[in-house]
Amino acid sequence: MKIPKKPSGRRALPFYWWRRFPTHKCLPTKSPTLSKIRHGDFEYPEFFHQAEWELHWMKDEQEEFIKNYKGRQPHHDRDYIDIELRARKRYNKLFEDGRKEEMVRMEKLVASLRKTFKIDKEEIEVIMEEFDGSTEELYFHIAKELGYNIDTLNKLNNIKVKR
Repeated sequence: MKIPKKPSGRRALPFYWWRRFPTHKCLPTKSPTLSKIRHGDFEYPEFFHQAEWELHWMKDEQEEFIKNYKGRQPHHDRDYIDIELRARKRYNKLFEDGRKEEMVRMEKLVASLRKTFKIDKEEIEVIMEEFDGSTEELYFHIAKELGYNIDTLNKLNNIKVKR
C-alpha cells in the first residue's frame, strides 16, 4: 500500500478534526444503482486506509523526535508519548468512522438492490454472503439469477455498456 505524504495546512473542521482528507461524495439518491456502484458509493470506506497512514506517520514523527533528542531516554519523554497519544486518538476516531460508514454503505447497497430488483432483503443478504467478487459483479450476478437481460438493464439505467 502506498502511503501518501502527511498533509499539512488543511483547515481543521471543528466537528471532524481527526480527518485529514476530503470524504467521498455520493451520487443523489435518485441515481440508478449501477451508476452509484460505478461511482464507488458502496465500496470499502477510505477511513481504514487513513487510519493505517496515521500509524505510519506516527512512527516517522517518533523517529524524527529520537534523531533530534538531546537527553538520555527519548522513549520516556512526554513529547514522545504525546506523539503516540495524538496518533492513536486520530487512528481510533478514523477506525470508528470507517466502521460506521461501512455499515451505512452496506445498508444503502441492500436497499438499492432491493429497490432495483424487487426482492427481499434477506434474499439479497444470502446472495451477498455467498458471492465473492466486486460490487458491480454482484449487481450483474443478482440480475442473472433473477433472469434479467443485462443489455436491457443498462439501457433502462441510461448507462453506457461496459464490456
